[in-house]
Amino acid sequence: MFYNILIIKRLQNNAWKVPGIRGIGLVTQSFSCPGRGFLLYLQKQTEITMKRRLPAFILIALVAFSCCLRAPYPLISGHRGANFIAPENTLASADSCIRLGIDFMECDVVMSKDSVFYLLHDSLLNRTTNGNGPIGEWYSRDLDTLDAGSWKGPEWKGQKLPRFSELLERVAPSSLGITVDYRNGDFQDLVSLVQSYGMLERTCFTFSSEEDTRRFREQFPWIHTLQAYVWDPKDLDQVLDDIHPDIAVLRINKIDRRIIRRCHRRNVKVLALIMGLDDKTADNRKAIRLGVDIIATDKPELLVKK
Repeated sequence: MFYNILIIKRLQNNAWKVPGIRGIGLVTQSFSCPGRGFLLYLQKQTEITMKRRLPAFILIALVAFSCCLRAPYPLISGHRGANFIAPENTLASADSCIRLGIDFMECDVVMSKDSVFYLLHDSLLNRTTNGNGPIGEWYSRDLDTLDAGSWKGPEWKGQKLPRFSELLERVAPSSLGITVDYRNGDFQDLVSLVQSYGMLERTCFTFSSEEDTRRFREQFPWIHTLQAYVWDPKDLDQVLDDIHPDIAVLRINKIDRRIIRRCHRRNVKVLALIMGLDDKTADNRKAIRLGVDIIATDKPELLVKK
């Protein structure tokens, strides 16, 4: 069987145009090429007469090769928000992510003495607020009075230590997703809070403890945004088999095309950790070239696709 090959270009208004063809006959197979701005259709030769004909299996191979030439641009996750621009884990950092069009804001979620979830990376309040000591020894009424911006600069004075519920309320109307880096608290309370703002489909969950990751998967097998760390590529199969994550998290220096293929064959996305405020241009380019699904970075503003 021979097929015609029609390249259908995407216009700026998202309409599709077939150069040189006014009408389209019966479409028998179609292939989408992400990031390349066109669809390619194969049609039976008897429907439209074309000058060039090729066996179907050759056309299919050409399409697959073309799609692999340029992988889709990865989603961008801001580590603690846009923390180079604004104070980490604050609403100002979330606002910067929204303004820049960043895909995800990673935030650290920890519980107060009276079981209210807050955003704070450290176990102590000292570094990023005008409080001191463990946050777990403070009541929410007192935490709500703390300044979480002045440490970054005087222009950020008055940025409060946000409750996690305040972040969810701020981002819910936007397209920004959230990655929850869990520190403590009840899993069900955390998930229920996310659900109450309609954010569950746009919220990923990650845990520093493998045991917490496993427990979360067992409790919520229906959540499809669970991340799991793979610190050594030799452990990849074990992590995928034991935890069944939806996203495998690896440092960029541990990722190659083989790792990505192994994950994608099991319908698992790959997140590349590229942390630090020094120049990460080479690492960013490597991640994009390899075709990772997500890049986690301290400078998401540098990776926003223009």
